Amino acid sequence: MSPQFLALVTSFFYAGCFLATRRGLVYSTPSTAAYVALAVNTTILWTIVFLTGGIPDIPWVATLCFVAGGWIQLGTRLFAYHGVARLGASVTSTVQSTNPLFGTALAVLFLHETVTPLLLSGTGAVVLGIVLLSWHPQQQKTYRTWELLFPLAAALTAGVNHPIRRYGLTIANEPLFLSAVMGAAALSPLLLNLFSRRARESIVFDRRAMPYFLVTGVFEAVGIWALVAALGIGNVVVVGPIVCVAPLWVLLGTVLFSRDIEQVTLRTGIATLFVIAGIVVIYLA
Repeated sequence: MSPQFLALVTSFFYAGCFLATRRGLVYSTPSTAAYVALAVNTTILWTIVFLTGGIPDIPWVATLCFVAGGWIQLGTRLFAYHGVARLGASVTSTVQSTNPLFGTALAVLFLHETVTPLLLSGTGAVVLGIVLLSWHPQQQKTYRTWELLFPLAAALTAGVNHPIRRYGLTIANEPLFLSAVMGAAALSPLLLNLFSRRARESIVFDRRAMPYFLVTGVFEAVGIWALVAALGIGNVVVVGPIVCVAPLWVLLGTVLFSRDIEQVTLRTGIATLFVIAGIVVIYLA
């Protein structure tokens, strides 16, 4: 399979994660979504690892990259789930899809890459999309502007994570095992956090939410494996833009399945198109 196809699979399943989580959060909390989804995701991936030959012999540096990637991914998840709870799936997925913008900025700052007019125009399109999402008349206001920090933080952590995973895969191209390592690394801090009374109180096991969170876990397992497999055979600049098509699937899914809990306005749709177009232009630059 080509990296482009695997990245498209990732975008589809990541969109499913947003939509399923949004439904479950009607009855539960972002912390609960993180625990359930990560537990399901990690269980699925490790089960497949042991059914397909067990743990491979790979350099410890590659494993360490994905341990770090798992910790960063945990932050991405928590920020994204809080964003979905406060802003909705369509807005959160759109803002989070700006993660390639952060990767480009890091390349300019630390790798001394050139800023071209095409790159600036793409950046402008992304900024315009976020402004359209964050500004709205008072009578239509459904969230506070500062709450956009949640998906922006998710975008930042995701943007940092892609190069780390790509580097690990250049050392050992074992996407299934390394995806499982990343899941276990992300789950470990959550399990340790259960010793905190406050953390336990934030968990709400509502029977109506559990099926949606289970679906989120399954979709995450497929999406993460597809993403890591894509990064194993393709560059970040090829995989990243296609993964960021996820907001379009989220918009479509919201219109078809979630209109009762979240409204997609014309402004949100236009903002999504600006953000996606800007990201594509940035990578073309």
